[in-house]
Amino acid sequence: MKKLLDDKKFYKFVIPSIGAMLVTGLYFVVDGIFVGRGVGTAGLAAVNIAVPFISLLTAFTMMIAMGGGTLASIEFGRNNYKKANEYFNLSLVIVILFALFMTFVSLIFPIQVARFLGASKVLENEVAVYLKYYVIFGIFFCGSSILSVFVRNDNNPELALWGMLVGALTNIFLDWLLVFPLKMGLKGAAIASGLGQILACLVLFSHFLGSEKKLKISFTIFDRDSIFEIIKIGRPEFITQMSQPVTILCYNYLAMKIFGDMGVAAFSVISYILVIVICIFTGLGQGIQPLISHSVGENKKEKANYFFKKGIKLNILLSIFMYVTMLVFGKKIISVFNPNVVLVDMAYRCINVYGISFIFASVNIVFIIYYLATKNTNHALIISGLRSFILNVLFIFCIPIMLGKNFIWSGMIVAELSVMLVAIFV
Repeated sequence: MKKLLDDKKFYKFVIPSIGAMLVTGLYFVVDGIFVGRGVGTAGLAAVNIAVPFISLLTAFTMMIAMGGGTLASIEFGRNNYKKANEYFNLSLVIVILFALFMTFVSLIFPIQVARFLGASKVLENEVAVYLKYYVIFGIFFCGSSILSVFVRNDNNPELALWGMLVGALTNIFLDWLLVFPLKMGLKGAAIASGLGQILACLVLFSHFLGSEKKLKISFTIFDRDSIFEIIKIGRPEFITQMSQPVTILCYNYLAMKIFGDMGVAAFSVISYILVIVICIFTGLGQGIQPLISHSVGENKKEKANYFFKKGIKLNILLSIFMYVTMLVFGKKIISVFNPNVVLVDMAYRCINVYGISFIFASVNIVFIIYYLATKNTNHALIISGLRSFILNVLFIFCIPIMLGKNFIWSGMIVAELSVMLVAIFV
């Protein structure tokens, strides 16, 4: 009976969490489809070059959200609602201030940021336009991300899903309207995403209007120790979130050097697919985080381990399903972004190899979330650091040097496998 109740709770949190993260990924992917169809390969390349800057915004937000959310959920397990609210409100203020700073940078220095990200003379204006209009809505992108995490931790995973869903559907309609009938190009795609996030924030904000909810939006004193604790617990999530942009930066460099602009455009399509894949893995991880943290707060370690092991098994099944799907339907999926035959063939060859890494990545992400949720920060930092900045960079560049350019896409397989072995050993 107890196991059935735990299973029910597991799926109650995990399914909406995966759905919410999947919908979040769709913001970016839908932009890619409309940009690829409405602007062309140059637009796809420009958006892909802008990804690391946008990902920095997301990574910082999720660091604070997961750090604060973990601490709040542990306090819920201890019935200390006052301290949980302190963590929530501090997290919200920190994220808003950072979002305003990033918006300022993107508005004042768009060309400089584009050049720093590696944009060529041909693409730097397109990258600057997309960044400027995308990050002007930064406070809402960050707001929807952090609110969804805390809404989920406050035992309302369904609303977290609905908030993201409303925003995504709005984004799809506005993408079509602004890119095709109004022909606003990259600027239109960026504005469509931003307006969708505003609606998502409004839906999520409704959670805090109910008097029966544990979390309340209120004034809080800046407590330095609490801020440091939020950042300390959330650091592994920041590093995990930066894994994809770092990988994209490395592969953009190699693809440009070996295949030229078409190579960057082809990998940009793969990047969109990776967004969906990683969102599913991360969604499961974020779904089990409140369950594990609450169990830790109640001093029920066996229960926390049960949710962890179940998360590992489900993520592995999902990773195999997604890889097989790409093998069978890969070319059709890629052609949705852009029908260029050369691009489709190049991207399909990439995903056939790169996709094997999904299996190991699915395990690594759950390990990181588990250690984060149980406040084993050092273990989480080791695994996330190896996965995001060390082994992925090392093998992405070393494998083609040692084995030739035909093995360019094999680096991530070796990197994720190595990280998984370290995670199991730890």
